[in-house]
Amino acid sequence: MKNIGLLFIIFNGILILNSCSEDDAQPCPQTEVISMQINGQVKQFHIDGNGIDLDRDGSGHTLSLWLSTGVFQPQQDSYAITIKLPYKKTGTNIIEKFNYFRVQNGSSAESDFVEGELQSEVIINTNSCFSATFSGRTIVDGNEIVITEGTITHIYNEPFE
Repeated sequence: MKNIGLLFIIFNGILILNSCSEDDAQPCPQTEVISMQINGQVKQFHIDGNGIDLDRDGSGHTLSLWLSTGVFQPQQDSYAITIKLPYKKTGTNIIEKFNYFRVQNGSSAESDFVEGELQSEVIINTNSCFSATFSGRTIVDGNEIVITEGTITHIYNEPFE
């Protein structure tokens, strides 16, 4: 009878350990949303591209996302944002680069929000999708740029290998 009880405990222990996987990350979002308020105006973006680079010191990989809205011609009101952060890492304020570029009335302006003031939360960062929220402020050519309610939920066309 002791052997049956011991086998029961071992069997349940194995079941419990196997039910906990290493990949308990949140599932990919079902809806694609890339939007933010820039100085109070809601802007919808799309992802032009993404990529993963090996870090120079070989310590890991960096994920890059390229966002844009508008048409980049001199008279158009257009934005491009480049985001760089550690691949597969989640958490608060882990974005290493948040480059803001704007073309308006024939001139352009550029700044990195990380050097200004950027608050972010990366929720999902897997080989098949990405989700984050962010807000911040910086000075571009003497003008304060404020981003609020920034949201990215994106599913990659093809998962990274």
